Amino acid sequence: MHDFIVVGSGPAGSCLARRLADSKGTPKVLLLEAGPPVDGTNANILAERWTSFMQYPDNNWGYDTVPQKHADNRTINYSRGKGLGGSTSINMCAWTVGPQDDYDEWANLVGDSSFSWGNAVRLRKKHESVDSNLSESHRKYARPDMSVHGTDGPVRIEYAKVLEAPMTAQLDAAKHVGLGVNLDINSGNPLGLASCPATSRSGRRITSAEAFLTNVPSNLTIITNAQVTKVIFEGARATGVLAGGWEYLASKEVILSAGAVDTPKILLLSGVGPKNDLAELGIPCVHNLSGVGNSLEDHYFTSAMWEEKENLRGWNTFYGDSAKVKAGYEQFAKDGTGPLSIFFATTAIGFFKADEVLDSQEFADLPKQAQEHIKRPTVPLWEMSCWIPPFSPLADPKLSYLTVAFFLHCPQSRGTIKLASADPEDAPLVDPNFFSHPFDRRCAIAATRRVLDFVGTPKMSENIKQPFLVPGRTDEEILSFWQQYGISTWHPSCTVKMGKADDPDACLDTDFRVRGLQNLRVADMSATPFLPNCHTQACAYFIGECAAEKIIAEHKLDA
Repeated sequence: MHDFIVVGSGPAGSCLARRLADSKGTPKVLLLEAGPPVDGTNANILAERWTSFMQYPDNNWGYDTVPQKHADNRTINYSRGKGLGGSTSINMCAWTVGPQDDYDEWANLVGDSSFSWGNAVRLRKKHESVDSNLSESHRKYARPDMSVHGTDGPVRIEYAKVLEAPMTAQLDAAKHVGLGVNLDINSGNPLGLASCPATSRSGRRITSAEAFLTNVPSNLTIITNAQVTKVIFEGARATGVLAGGWEYLASKEVILSAGAVDTPKILLLSGVGPKNDLAELGIPCVHNLSGVGNSLEDHYFTSAMWEEKENLRGWNTFYGDSAKVKAGYEQFAKDGTGPLSIFFATTAIGFFKADEVLDSQEFADLPKQAQEHIKRPTVPLWEMSCWIPPFSPLADPKLSYLTVAFFLHCPQSRGTIKLASADPEDAPLVDPNFFSHPFDRRCAIAATRRVLDFVGTPKMSENIKQPFLVPGRTDEEILSFWQQYGISTWHPSCTVKMGKADDPDACLDTDFRVRGLQNLRVADMSATPFLPNCHTQACAYFIGECAAEKIIAEHKLDA
């Protein structure tokens, strides 16, 4: 018997479990992870962050979406981390905390100042360790505001030690085209192109497992390869979970932190969700909660590619030569230097507005609250990343390409997570319903044209030989491109969302408790009332901190 059971070791679950275990009350905490321990030898090399999801299949659930009606009926890869660290073991490591106005809107929507920007900064300082020791040349492009950052937390945040020259040209081009350069993308105002820090230290990925699950206290038990398939109830009270045929019991609470795909899956398998959906699968309804698995939001993105005249990057010549790769791994293992300490150590990421969208009918048709939020000064409508490898399998590995990815923010398309069957081994039906809302399509048109204008500037175009995979400029050409080539950023959110008592779609209160049940909480990206406009791992860590603080206070664990 344990006091608390935490399901899932991603950023929210790892942080939450460790904070509970470290509290003065020293409760017995059990952390269950469905996947294996993660081998950190090569899996954590930052230079491989763009391919980790493919290279280490044991660390990936390997989900796909159902055919997407508004994306040429394609199924789209929906990778989710499996193993200690959750998706922090396979993500792209970008550390973007999001806009100040998003947090304040979150607090406003749910009626709890715990989710305000000010409190988010306070809690983030507990786990952040930002390395602000930048070279003088790098400080031209990045100067983090240390008043809003932590310096001694377990989640290490690092800027590249070597800023590769072609990326500085991209940042300079952003100034000339009016996009602007942001010296601290994590200040609360993310607008402008920036040198984006990563969750890394000395060229190695920092996962939530490395941050929170090393040198653990004796009252924290971690079990891997323990897939939770059901929450055990006595009436409306959660008493434990079923994993691998074993029952694990909790005297105080069960907290689901399995992520925005697997948390609703576990709830549905446990009989918590829309009663009609459960009945169709023969699952007895423990609690009819219509919002479970609904309101799925995600960031949809695509990328364009141009063949370059001159190879200024060195990636393809390195990775195309097996002898160089072997030597590079040996050198990195020996002393942490060499090409693998430089390649992909940073990326240029920027968030932007698009004022022309605000004049559109698609914007006018949005609910008033959504309009007001979008118009707030720090809220972006699109994002661009332009220091990344080619995404297309058609790219010639011997050639050099400029690849620019562009993302939709403030998405209005809504999807679902449903069960395929009552068998826990079956993958859930993931339907983000990408590109279904007219507003998202209007934003895609605006973002694409701005990317084309950016690449057309003299600083960006001087090394371009010819387009390789590039959309046209008409509305029809742009929309067709997104339908053919759009994919997921793997930021699923809102599938067990929190909200006020009068919100019919809300599943949680602001203490992360599942409405209508006892001793059961959800603390991961499922809980957000809307999808934050950032890469979401920083928000997941914040959720872990916030939930831990609330649970510790409620149970008087620090008294």
